Amino acid sequence: MAAEETSPLLGNGTPKTAKVAKTVGTVFGPANRILLAGFLMAFTLGITQVPIIYVFRLMECDVFYSHNPPFEGPGDRCHRREINAGTATQVSILGMSTSFSGVFNLFICGYFIKLWGPRWAFVSQTTLLGLRVSTQVLGVTIGGRAGEIIFQACQAIGIIGGPRGFQLVLNTAVSELVAPKDRTAVFGRLQGSIMLGTAFGFLLGGVLGDVYNIRRPFETAFFLYVASTLYGAFFLPTGKGENPQAQKQGARGISAFFAPIKIIAPHKYRLESGKIIKNYGLIFLALGIFLGVFASGYAPILLQMYATSEFNFGTTENGYLMFGNSAIRGVFLLFMFPKIISAGRVWFNGTPASTSSGEQESEPECHIPINPEEFEADEGGEVPQEPVQSPDADEEDSGTGFDLFFVRWSLVIDSLVTFSAAFSENGWQVYLAGFLLPFASGSAPAAKGVMTEMCHPHQRQDAISAITLVESTASLLTQGLFGTIFAAFSEVGKPSLTFFCNAGFAVIGFIVLFMAHLPPPNSKKIDEDDSETETEA
Repeated sequence: MAAEETSPLLGNGTPKTAKVAKTVGTVFGPANRILLAGFLMAFTLGITQVPIIYVFRLMECDVFYSHNPPFEGPGDRCHRREINAGTATQVSILGMSTSFSGVFNLFICGYFIKLWGPRWAFVSQTTLLGLRVSTQVLGVTIGGRAGEIIFQACQAIGIIGGPRGFQLVLNTAVSELVAPKDRTAVFGRLQGSIMLGTAFGFLLGGVLGDVYNIRRPFETAFFLYVASTLYGAFFLPTGKGENPQAQKQGARGISAFFAPIKIIAPHKYRLESGKIIKNYGLIFLALGIFLGVFASGYAPILLQMYATSEFNFGTTENGYLMFGNSAIRGVFLLFMFPKIISAGRVWFNGTPASTSSGEQESEPECHIPINPEEFEADEGGEVPQEPVQSPDADEEDSGTGFDLFFVRWSLVIDSLVTFSAAFSENGWQVYLAGFLLPFASGSAPAAKGVMTEMCHPHQRQDAISAITLVESTASLLTQGLFGTIFAAFSEVGKPSLTFFCNAGFAVIGFIVLFMAHLPPPNSKKIDEDDSETETEA
């Protein structure tokens, strides 16, 4: 068609091929590939979680009858008080070894990230987890006391490669590849993907054990770890680091292991007037998150134990309760949490997000390329994905104030729901509490967003390691302390009082978080060397 006088020389619209390429680039972009990796790993881990309890019961049953007369008569041969007590003891040993391995795994995996980057650190974690589940297949096959020892001893593999490590890798990848304004939302979506994967893994693990045999879930998990390793090696995105050589140099030495702990220490800031102040916000943020995880981390287990003792919940009822809790938590973090963060920042800051984003988007349109390297290399509409550019430094500190506000008040909601659960008089009320608790589960990803934006770009991985270390330590301690509290209250016939103690810790965490303050506006964080120079001057 001939061009008219009023026709623009350049077309207004974007070519269809470019639109398709943009859509493909979004769907298969770095963030979604990270989310899929989280779902795959959580799904694989969840497959073996339910069968492990049943496997230990069978192995303890074999141990009991190896030095006792054989079972005679109808009923379940393993339904004995001695076997139940032995199973609880062995599972506790397994849980403690897993928890301690997970804490050390954070330091080892953080070291791997600095040496190899997120992609190959992820591959190292999936490979070693596959090795660990292969030893579990051997333990199931052998059975008895030897099988239990194999399970418990080989958890030490988790020190080098374990569940905490792969979560650290993926959170680090998010901090490097996602723009700061979207980072908190993607942290939540990643945790939501992990929760959904865990929920469906619980279901599949139970089905495989019932339909086939108890060894099949572990065999399936091994092949899924192989698939996850290949996925990480070929599809997990890699960011363009600040200075790879300097990063590797900084990873060497014993100080690299303790870098996450140093992140939480007070930091100095230079005000516009030139005065240097010390900010303690990260210490109180870490302490508040510790108390929040300490309270909320035990809530799902507490609901199961309370429902079992008071309302005679069995495996099926508890399975539905945990699947519903994990699934709702995943859906909330995947779809609702990002919208809450986006809308909340607009409300908290008092300015529409479109104004600032529109200004940022108008700048590239006014720029005219004059150098050869500024022109696009490919006009075919193909959007390159590797390597992914790191976010610009001037995009930092977008919405951190509301993120901290959200962390505080989510603990209040958590304490209210937990407090209300103590008044449950019917089974459906326990289900209701289990389905409401996930709506207070955004404090951890929001805290990650706050911490990463209060650190230098090259310290983001250490910041993620620090907050993950705080969560892991709280999860390790809460099982022991609240387990003891629940047992003590159960002996006097008041197990519901444990919910009040649980809610109390959440309230204390809320109070502590009010002592966490962001650095003053327009202040600049300074390094230790700079602060020493300023002090001497």
